[in-house]
Amino acid sequence: MVRVLLLATRPQALETIKKIMPPGVQVRTAMLSSGSTIMFETAFAADVIIVHIENVNRQRLFGIMDLREDDTYKYLPMLVIGDESDREIFEQNVKPGADRVIDVDADENSIKQAIAGVIDLREIEEKHILIIDDDPVVLKTMRSFLEDTYTVTAVKSGKLALKFLEKQKPDAIILDYMMPEWDGGTTFQLIRSTENGKRVPIIFATGINDKGKVMECLSLKPQGYLVKPVNKSDVLSKLKEIV
Repeated sequence: MVRVLLLATRPQALETIKKIMPPGVQVRTAMLSSGSTIMFETAFAADVIIVHIENVNRQRLFGIMDLREDDTYKYLPMLVIGDESDREIFEQNVKPGADRVIDVDADENSIKQAIAGVIDLREIEEKHILIIDDDPVVLKTMRSFLEDTYTVTAVKSGKLALKFLEKQKPDAIILDYMMPEWDGGTTFQLIRSTENGKRVPIIFATGINDKGKVMECLSLKPQGYLVKPVNKSDVLSKLKEIV
């Protein structure tokens, strides 16, 4: 999923641009005000920045000037929507500047095309995550962590996971290591024996702290390992590394 940071000098512009975003894009919005700080509702790992400016001045650009100095945001692809005079002021003050620009009076289709120009459309398709855990509370919690960013399927056993894999291929699997009937190791090996599961990245999630069990788990060469209780940022960070 592509994550877009959308900034504007007017609230109405935020809503207008949000409505014409391609499907499957996650958007976080913030205002460019006379203050020097851009306020976010929550932390957001953006892939693209889109800026809509009208009647702008240097003071209203302080926030994005600071943002562009942050290594996290410095070289992200950026589209600027504004008239020629506003874009000139923007380019004089914000470094690095825009990768693409379009006039604020452009028609909706042209703006859509400009947005597509800074978004890699191959990344828009939502990734599908399969969660396998015998604890219904864990399944519910993990789903709540991921459902805003990914398509999520949650099952409570390895057997149900194999049934799912008969018909679908997820982009990643989060697998509990300690389960009844088939434990995580057995389930891992059975997944790897299926056509839809043999190359899918697998992350183990477990509360075990026995060194021998940990080594046994890692010997299967999963693509990741999380220790319960897991938090949302750790799960999202690990998934972003592999999908």
